[in-house]
Amino acid sequence: MKVVILNWKKGENDPFTVMNDTIRQHLRACGKNVEVLEITDADWPVRLTELAPSGVEFAITWQGLGSTATFGEGGLSLWDHLKIPLICIHGDHPSHMPINHQLESRYCFHLYTNAEFARYSNRHFRRARSASVIDIPRLHSEPRLPRRTGDYFIFAKNINDPVDTEARWQQRLPKPLFDSHMIAVETLKSVITRGPYVDIHDVLDELILQHGWEHLRSDRNLAQYHSYHSEVDHYLRSHKSIATVSAMREFPVRIYGRGWDRTAQRAPACHVFEPGRNMADSQDLYYTRFGLVDVSPSKRLHDRTRRAMVNGSGFLSSANLEDSFADIARFDSLFFSFRPNELHEKCAAVVSDPDAHRAVVAQFANIYHNTFHFRHFVNRIEHLAMHASTI
Repeated sequence: MKVVILNWKKGENDPFTVMNDTIRQHLRACGKNVEVLEITDADWPVRLTELAPSGVEFAITWQGLGSTATFGEGGLSLWDHLKIPLICIHGDHPSHMPINHQLESRYCFHLYTNAEFARYSNRHFRRARSASVIDIPRLHSEPRLPRRTGDYFIFAKNINDPVDTEARWQQRLPKPLFDSHMIAVETLKSVITRGPYVDIHDVLDELILQHGWEHLRSDRNLAQYHSYHSEVDHYLRSHKSIATVSAMREFPVRIYGRGWDRTAQRAPACHVFEPGRNMADSQDLYYTRFGLVDVSPSKRLHDRTRRAMVNGSGFLSSANLEDSFADIARFDSLFFSFRPNELHEKCAAVVSDPDAHRAVVAQFANIYHNTFHFRHFVNRIEHLAMHASTI
């Protein structure tokens, strides 16, 4: 039987092609016969249909891409028609592309990399079975480069400048909806500076109740509710990215990505801005002596941080792993929040002894690898796929 990986090569900076190639390598090491289907090709459902008679154990896709495919004029789900278990691994919040989170089929499993994303999904999408959480191992598989590069930090992130976002909101949104967005972002900008972690979507739901915003209730207009969560989420990600770079003002940083024009105009000379890099062409970013600084979109580690570990790089991450590791306090030097001065102090510690910092990262990386091994990841998927028609 084959395992099928659905790849979508048109994502910004093409992250899925590299990720899926390394997953293919891992699955083959586990004894799987793997086929990658490029779903930007219009005839990919035909190719999948051709594979089905010889047996497909399961298919994997990121972010639910390909889950909406149908068969015939009646609009039957392709996955129901072919009886192929589809494992949707979602690393992003359901509000950003709701259509890819809503397939209700006994053959579809929605697995989220973050518990808060799964909770939102289960509240707002009908399910033949509940969405659940899956722990992501260190997926990257690439040979180490021979040497470290310069003495600087790396920050890689595309942003939408909040000033431009506010202007767009003011131009396009009715005033009550614009006010709702602005109250939300001002509240969140304050809240994130006061604690170690904030689930922004819980805060947004509380604001809707507190202010009696009938126009944003999920039972009144679910599409607008999702849009509200998505818009504010994207805004806050960009705000946190800019705040992170600002906190590193005294340190040498190379920033990769789009959207930084306004920030670059007032940046210090030690900050260098470069265009974004495709994932296939960015391994060298993980070889600076000071390492990566990464703003995670939620509690769990972002893929960039896991790639840093694979490459033996240092990192500082805004992830909060207290739910995953009982002794995470041992590694406090690797994680930051948005409380004043915290990131600045941790960057200063890295600069004072980058070798010691990488040694702590190596200890954490080993624990992470043993805790979230790829074999555990595959075992979970195999179990789900085996019982797809009965669960």
